[in-house]
Amino acid sequence: MCPNCSKPLLRILSLSAADSRLDVDPEKTGVVHLLYCWTCSIPYGVFSYRIRQNGSVELVEVPPAWEGQFGPAGPYDGYTGQYALKRVGLIPLPEQEQTRQKSAQLDMDLAFEMLSEQKHQVGGFPVIANSQDITCPVCRKESALLSVICDDASGNEPGGVPPEESFTDYSAVQMVFHFCRDCSVVSAYHSGD
Repeated sequence: MCPNCSKPLLRILSLSAADSRLDVDPEKTGVVHLLYCWTCSIPYGVFSYRIRQNGSVELVEVPPAWEGQFGPAGPYDGYTGQYALKRVGLIPLPEQEQTRQKSAQLDMDLAFEMLSEQKHQVGGFPVIANSQDITCPVCRKESALLSVICDDASGNEPGGVPPEESFTDYSAVQMVFHFCRDCSVVSAYHSGD
């Protein structure tokens, strides 16, 4: 439950540690849940939680509630915070796209072009509109970037995202997740242009 708005946290994605590409110790962390809340102040700071071996979570760092937060209605009219359960899989990016992403980290024009083509991504060299350096709130070491989730809960639908399948109703928003493998702590923030 979100401590600010008393609603269930939105589970955006769960990643199995059995997938060796994640480089997560399954003995320590069996599953990595990507959680967020769009009905309070969490989008206005860094939100951190520890994943226990049994898959449950312990909140570690939550931005304090404040007057300008979204509130129970969420970021747009009609926001329900509920999305159909969908199975996903990780597909490796073609070598050409990996090279393009590495280049975008150095070339701002290419980075802005790629932001308009946002896709969900786990690992690799994602392009983030306003990236932040994140340290683990438990051990204070740098937390590695794990995933970038774009404002699209619908998948690859041509012609855009219907509002009922949008997290924020603003396509430039990204949810960025870092993961401290030593402490099993996920730290999340949102980024947008």
